Order: sequence, then C-alpha cells, then structure tokens
Amino acid sequence: MDVIKRNFFRLLRYGAFNEYEPTEPMSTYKWGLLQRMAQTHYVEAIVNSARDNTRSQNPMLSVPDAGLSRLCNGFLNRRLRKIRDAEPDSAEPSIETLNMLDIIVQTTERLILHGVTYAYILNMGIFLRNYGDRIDFVKLEKWLQRLNILSMAELEASILIYTLGFQQDEIPFVRRVIPAAYNIALNALYYDDGEENDATVSGRHIFTLNSGGKLTETFRNCQRCFLYAPLESVSIFFTQIASYIANMEE
Repeated sequence: MDVIKRNFFRLLRYGAFNEYEPTEPMSTYKWGLLQRMAQTHYVEAIVNSARDNTRSQNPMLSVPDAGLSRLCNGFLNRRLRKIRDAEPDSAEPSIETLNMLDIIVQTTERLILHGVTYAYILNMGIFLRNYGDRIDFVKLEKWLQRLNILSMAELEASILIYTLGFQQDEIPFVRRVIPAAYNIALNALYYDDGEENDATVSGRHIFTLNSGGKLTETFRNCQRCFLYAPLESVSIFFTQIASYIANMEE
C-alpha cells in the first residue's frame, strides 16, 4: 500500500471514528491526488475535517431511513418489502436493524454497479459504531440470508476490517473475513491525472449514449461480485444492458 492510500485511510479513521494516527509526509502533488481521491469517493468533508483537526463527533454522511433501499432482482426485492412490512408487527421490532439492512443493500447496489465507494463503506462503519448495541444481529443475519446477500455483506464488512481498523467481533454477522476484500478495497483507490467521468462516480444512471466502455466496466464489477451476490449481480447486469440498448443512438 503506497503512502497516499495509507494517509487516506488514516484520515478517514480520524475524521469518522476519532482514531488518530499521524499522517506521513507527502508532496503537494500527492496531497492533491489524495484530495481528488476523496472527491471521487464522496468523503472530501471527512478528509478535510481530519486534516484541519475540526472533525465532528457526528460525521455528515447520510444514513438512510428504513424503507428507502431496493434490490434490482424482483424476487429478492419482494422479499425485502415483506421484511419491512413484517418487522413493525414482530415481537421486538427494531428500526436500527432495518436501517442497517438498508445501508447494506444500498452499499451492495453501489458496489455491484460502480465498485467500492468509501462514502457507503463509511456509512456502514459509522452506523455500526453509533448504533451497534441496538442492532439485532441474529435477525439481521437471517434477513441477509433470505435476500442472498450475506456473503456480499461480509465482503463489505471485510473492507472495514482491512482498511478502517474494525475488529471482526464488532460485526457479528461476519463469519469469515474475505481476503479478496483487501485488493478490491485498494484497487478502488486509483488516481488519474485526467478528468473523472461523472457517470462512473455519480448516482446517475451508469449508461449514457456512446458509453459502450461502461458496459465492460459494469460487466467486470458484476463478475467480481457474482460469487458474493449471484442473483443480484446478474439482474443488475441485464437491467443495465436493457437500458443501454434502449438509449443507444440509431
């Protein structure tokens, strides 16, 4: 791991979790690359607050309300809706557990479409640190199994463990730490001198006109995630193909 990535993770841990570790000296050019990396992953505010020593105890990242996430696969999405409908009438309803499920679902959709985005990974970590004692992890694990994304959740949690200082026992649904998560996490931290294509780092639809190259990128992301979320990866890929064809210029 090079110095830019090491400093990036140190600043994230300091800004989001108040875990201080001195950064290593870098040139102005390398700090500029780190800043662009933070912009790409939507964590610029946290990185800047850590650098300026003005971190907040409540980092400004959006934690979703339960009910706002969805899965691309229709069969799995119906299961997700049933989980939401049934939870308020359960013996011990837990909004925090539903919120944790939403964060995992949103992180999964983002990872399959665009690869690792650290704003989403940080949302998981911040919610776990702030509300972990209120989450029913037994219930959460059953839900993740029903939605066929437990392995994907373990992959996302493994990124927290490998890069942001989490321990496995902080995330009880993680039965195994996935070694591949380390390289996936580091490979997401590229820095290019060229301008970044907005379609690859925004929440907008990934396919635009004349964007055949994006089809290859999406295929690679889906292929990488297939072992962890097979049904959802295949559904997302074919949905994006259909959208690409529909928007193709005649």
